[in-house]
Amino acid sequence: MAISKSLGNQLGRLTLAITGAKAHSGELPKEAGSAAATLEARHKTIMELNEQQEKAKQELARITKQIVSEIKAAQKERSKIVRYAEATYGPRDPRLKEFRPASEGRSRKDDGDEEGGEE
Repeated sequence: MAISKSLGNQLGRLTLAITGAKAHSGELPKEAGSAAATLEARHKTIMELNEQQEKAKQELARITKQIVSEIKAAQKERSKIVRYAEATYGPRDPRLKEFRPASEGRSRKDDGDEEGGEE
């Protein structure tokens, strides 16, 4: 059976080793006691780092929501500008290329018709 690598399971295994070493300190070599003390310090560090990570995840989620909200608002403003340009210059004016990417707007067929008409 595979050993789970989830943080909770790993911390659980560390806790068992620490409590086991403390409970049987009289029977185990003294090196086990010092290893348990070191392990206990590492366990504490892992817990602190995990707490920091969880806070960072929450902050990331909050900032991501803000970004999405700002993008939606910006897209509305951008659409207004493109519509104003279309209303001012007309929907086929070449200046509209300055307001939107080539992949947006007119189809390639329209572009081909225009090139064919100019020759």
